[in-house]
Amino acid sequence: MRIIFFAILLSLSAGSVHGHKCVLSGTGASEIAIYNACKNDLVMGMDGHGSAGATDQVSQKLILLEAENRQLQAKLALLRNRLLDLMKDL
Repeated sequence: MRIIFFAILLSLSAGSVHGHKCVLSGTGASEIAIYNACKNDLVMGMDGHGSAGATDQVSQKLILLEAENRQLQAKLALLRNRLLDLMKDL
């Protein structure tokens, strides 16, 4: 029983050693910018410590969002042209 307990304790402590933490080292603009970039990398899974599957999911999501953005821009251009045509009739 003790062996299992110590094995679990050791594995939990080893996981925190490999974790990446963002530390705010000062109050200047550059330190805050570095800290914010670090936190953003952690949220996006681009900190280099995550699995490759997480970065693949992020890139797939980015590709889908870019495609949706192009579709919405095309719809907006179509609506803009229709409005301009309606204004010509006035």
